[in-house]
Amino acid sequence: MGLFTPQAGTTLWLYIAGALLASGVLFLALQLVPGRLRKPLIAAVTFVAGLYYVAEFFLPADPATQANFLTPYRSTIAQINQVLLSLAVGVGVYSLLTLHTKNIARRRQGWGYSVTLLAAMVGIFVTGLLKEYRPNDVNKAAFSLFFDGGLKSLDAAMFSIVAFYIVSAAYRAFRVRSLEATILLASAFLVMIGQVPLGQALTIGLPTEGFLSNFRTENIREWILTRASAPALLAVELGLGLGALSTSIRLWLSLERGSYFEKDL
Repeated sequence: MGLFTPQAGTTLWLYIAGALLASGVLFLALQLVPGRLRKPLIAAVTFVAGLYYVAEFFLPADPATQANFLTPYRSTIAQINQVLLSLAVGVGVYSLLTLHTKNIARRRQGWGYSVTLLAAMVGIFVTGLLKEYRPNDVNKAAFSLFFDGGLKSLDAAMFSIVAFYIVSAAYRAFRVRSLEATILLASAFLVMIGQVPLGQALTIGLPTEGFLSNFRTENIREWILTRASAPALLAVELGLGLGALSTSIRLWLSLERGSYFEKDL
């Protein structure tokens, strides 16, 4: 069983008030910590939190239950992570509100975009709460207007622009200037013609089975995607995994260097 159990009614509001009070007290206590001790405190908390996952994964497990003495605490740790994630979202919202309200108050360049952002945030937040706790046709329609009519449409427009940008970048990358670029251009061309019906019609006369079937455009496309490019993708994924692992270890041991980590707090 986890640390937190679902509540409802008055008990829920009491839990929320208690959580806000405890968070405020904890925040004030952290503010009173001397500057020279903040970095060691953050490093210690980070190390202990990461140590749980490392120990839970590597310690031997009971063959019958596939668990060790740390496994039962997974749900509690997951709930604590959700609380911390909520706090992180709250900090992000506070930062956005602070930045964009200053832009509006000081009439900085582009302050109209800040007005649009804040209006959209408030609109989708309020309509989302009304849809969840006061469900009716009006509230559902208002939320759909912001989410389906606004957010989804803007996402589609943004990704359409990104698609055109990718096409232009691909055109620049596929210029035949070397042997590698030539191979890349030929592979991309074969994949594209094997994807569309017009390209597949070019080799429609070839048999669907036997040696000659390998030269059908759709089979060439499939071979390039599943056989030729698969090892390269696996190599990229391996590199990304090793990079993520090394970064995680550096963060866990507080070895990372950057604008925040190098500050003298």
